Amino acid sequence: MGDETEASESVTPPIQRAARESSLGRLWRRAGTAIRHSFLYRWLTAEPDPEVIVIDLRETWTVGPFIRLLDAVLDRVFPALDNSRVASTARTGVQHTLAAPMVIAGVTLLVGGLLVALTSVATQSVGTGRLGLAAALIVAGGVATRERRSWAKLRETRPVELLIAALEPPEPPEETSTSDSATDTESPTDTADPATNDKSS
Repeated sequence: MGDETEASESVTPPIQRAARESSLGRLWRRAGTAIRHSFLYRWLTAEPDPEVIVIDLRETWTVGPFIRLLDAVLDRVFPALDNSRVASTARTGVQHTLAAPMVIAGVTLLVGGLLVALTSVATQSVGTGRLGLAAALIVAGGVATRERRSWAKLRETRPVELLIAALEPPEPPEETSTSDSATDTESPTDTADPATNDKSS
């Protein structure tokens, strides 16, 4: 047993040394050095500058006129778009989707599976992979169309709550803690003033 461990310890360093001295090892080291010295890597890993200057592009001579023109165009287009048929159709679609999101997803999967199957037959490229994909989409769509609950009810289920908790960004730190600590430090001086005034009087 001891001979095997000694043999493995004596064999491992030459293997590592050969791997480091090989052309692939040298190429890997050069690629790592080039990445670490690249501008993008240094920009992504640089420490944030506490004295960052914020420039309002609306007040600049070059970009400011274009931004003001864009604001004027959007202010006129959005009210007209809000009363258009496109907006009303989009609102109706959103309402139907929120009323039964799984049904909409199931119908989408069914249509996708049928399209994959029809495309495979039309192009005469019917294979096991495409047929399996089409069958999986059709079966998943059929199962999803059985779920009739609305988004409000689905959001209360445990899997959706876990998914939302995993995807939502963390909350920013509260600023009230700093204000509370400031008021706590100021309160002893405020309470001590009346006592000193009484003694002096």
